[in-house]
Amino acid sequence: MGRPSFLSPHSLHQSSRTSWTPYLSPLSPRSPIDDRKEDTEKSEDEVIVSVLEKAFNFLGCIAAAIIYAYLLLYSNHLWTIDTSASILLAEYCGWSNERLRRKAKGDEPPQEEWSTNLSTAEKGGYFLNTKSFSESARQGCIAAVVGYREDPIIFTKALQSYLQADGCRFMVVSIDGNGLEDQEMVDVFQQVFPENSAVLNISIPFVEIALQMDRDKPKWLPDADIISKCIALAKLKLVENNIHLKGPDAITRLCITQPHMHKKGVMFTSFIMCMAISELLGIEFLWTSDSDSIVGKETLTTTIETMAGDPKCAGASTALAIHNRDETLVTKLGNTVYLNELHLSRCFSSAVGANDCQSGPCATFRIDTLRSELLAWYKQRVWGHWMIINEDRHLTTRLLLLGHRIRFISDAITATETPVSLRRWLLQQVRWARSVHIESYAHPSIYLSQPPLFFFAALRRQLISFFILAAALSYFFTGTALFLNFSFRDYAYRALFTLVYLKARNPIRPTWEEWCWSIPSGLFYNVPLPAIQLWSLITMFADGWGTSMRGSKEVEEATRWREFKKKAWEVGFFVVWMGVIGGIGGRWLSLQAQLEGSQRMICMAASVCVSWIGFGWWMVTME
Repeated sequence: MGRPSFLSPHSLHQSSRTSWTPYLSPLSPRSPIDDRKEDTEKSEDEVIVSVLEKAFNFLGCIAAAIIYAYLLLYSNHLWTIDTSASILLAEYCGWSNERLRRKAKGDEPPQEEWSTNLSTAEKGGYFLNTKSFSESARQGCIAAVVGYREDPIIFTKALQSYLQADGCRFMVVSIDGNGLEDQEMVDVFQQVFPENSAVLNISIPFVEIALQMDRDKPKWLPDADIISKCIALAKLKLVENNIHLKGPDAITRLCITQPHMHKKGVMFTSFIMCMAISELLGIEFLWTSDSDSIVGKETLTTTIETMAGDPKCAGASTALAIHNRDETLVTKLGNTVYLNELHLSRCFSSAVGANDCQSGPCATFRIDTLRSELLAWYKQRVWGHWMIINEDRHLTTRLLLLGHRIRFISDAITATETPVSLRRWLLQQVRWARSVHIESYAHPSIYLSQPPLFFFAALRRQLISFFILAAALSYFFTGTALFLNFSFRDYAYRALFTLVYLKARNPIRPTWEEWCWSIPSGLFYNVPLPAIQLWSLITMFADGWGTSMRGSKEVEEATRWREFKKKAWEVGFFVVWMGVIGGIGGRWLSLQAQLEGSQRMICMAASVCVSWIGFGWWMVTME
């Protein structure tokens, strides 16, 4: 997706009420189009985690904090213990996923006959399932792809991958824009799917209608009521445009265009249409992806079968591979980072069904669980600020808050793109880190709804980088690494265990060439990580990088200065941090050379200056 201007929910107050009348009038509570079941409505505050479970999780969180504090502050084996635990949990996660798939494929009912109906869960249980796991898995899924002015070659490959993907029963492609420039994506859709397909243009995005209804509704009316009306409107759109999902003229691929908004807006439209199709075709699962991501033949079925074996599982995501890994040095390093870091980090909390992020290129949902959460997801505000950068992570958070399970399926693989330049890589990492901070701190009650291991994973993710930052600054200024017991032997064991395990057990088997990039990629990822964590925390609510000038003359005169300020804002923190790293290297060299006093200071100053000059020149001259 590109970086368009974003539409705030409250900016729609300026819309004329009369312009909404044709869309709201058929959606009254007594409308025959509205075929929702009222007993499936739920309040926004209702959860499915008992008070006893929350109390247990609270005590577990205290124990997790004590254990991690000891490892962080007093243990000389932090990395060895952490890596060993990560490997054990990754193995358990893989075994658990395989067990769930066997359960989904089997004819025998599971030991506990859970219900997949959310309305049953709201009444206190998951029992009385009316559909076998194997039947649920065999249904397949709806595959939904969203995009904005994607490269046509990449978009073509992405769509073609669904032609051979098992389990793709229906496909919805949503394009964020309906102008002439957006027609290219429509043309690609029609070229890849010339038969059994249709194109539907929506003149007013569903989210604008939903927000208007939200402002007009009584406070006691649940969000699910608005979503149900939007679903009814989506069905009406299909009827008005003579688009059939059953019968001799039925389609299996639908392309939707709408006025240009942003990724969150087009995702909302995609979700609404997929919910409508789900009700009409009786499909339980929804696969969502981006326009630059490619699925494998068994990616969808492996994911669906795993979820079908666990009715409390509301979502899942897959492992990620990089399809442009040979493009530049940065993509080679980024590919190895995905191979090394993603598998162990995602398997850690997913071992207890609490994966904290369903990545945009590979997120799967039980469609029923989204109805009550969709509008609140779109309207998310943190301390008065409307959030736009964490659409995938926040939707995961909302499901975890209810006590649902979210799984990471390491043996299902989706190929996606990684940035081709260091600048874009850093921007991506900062954007992701901002969303991690927001979801970690803005919703503390989530730790009561999930097992204590989820809180332990959040602690290690949030604290370790800041302790490393503090230790690095302490060594830079005083020559002593306070706050953290660091052992080169401990870290060497971590690197050794990780390299051997991922070569032997990673479902994405790295080639020897990729494996040899592991050490450089570890430095590439971990050296800037403390600075990324700090800068993303400071700029947590930054949604963009400046605004455009109004006149062409002013733009021409200010281009260089504006470009420099933009670069300084985006990657200046990295240049400063690399100066600190250079100073640390200078201090270490001076100690090895037994330099004292002013000689040591000169060595450090020279190292800092060399780093700043080198990376400063890169910042100024980079594309």
